[in-house]
Amino acid sequence: MEERPRPTDVSVFTKRRQLVIAWSDGRESALDWELLRWSCPCATCSGELGQPGVLQFTRSLSPEQTTMVDLREVGRYALQPIWQDGHDTGIYSFDLLRRLGEREGD
Repeated sequence: MEERPRPTDVSVFTKRRQLVIAWSDGRESALDWELLRWSCPCATCSGELGQPGVLQFTRSLSPEQTTMVDLREVGRYALQPIWQDGHDTGIYSFDLLRRLGEREGD
């Protein structure tokens, strides 16, 4: 069974406003903070149980909503960005981060 790629290095670049992840298979993903916030998987942002989330009714995000002030590791499976507006409930699995990177063309 082929093992899923795992992050080997995670870097936050404040001036570029990017999260860069080096993966165990040699790929690298550069994820813009705005993309991450638009992709927030929490129930409030993306919805749950068939109910839409607030991002489905949002046209634009403020600088405070797209400025990362901290990044936490969650277990051995995810990262949790902390945003300047106080939002901290989005837990981004490594699988989700990899898919976002592939969508952006790594």
